[in-house]
Amino acid sequence: MQIKSSQIVYSEHGYDECFEYKNGIGRVPDGLAVGYEIDAALILFEDIKYSQYNHDYWDNYDLENDPDRVVLP
Repeated sequence: MQIKSSQIVYSEHGYDECFEYKNGIGRVPDGLAVGYEIDAALILFEDIKYSQYNHDYWDNYDLENDPDRVVLP
């Protein structure tokens, strides 16, 4: 099977489904490839899965774990 660049699907947080790594390290960042499309079906790469969480969860998670976050009293 040959895959063309036009078949590659990338993570776009806030636009499409949420994807996360199967090994539990978190959400797939924007712009990284998550799979490819064949005959209108999305085939995810072996290390990627659909996230069980929605965009709001990941937005809050990213904010809470941002080392540069400034919390005002």
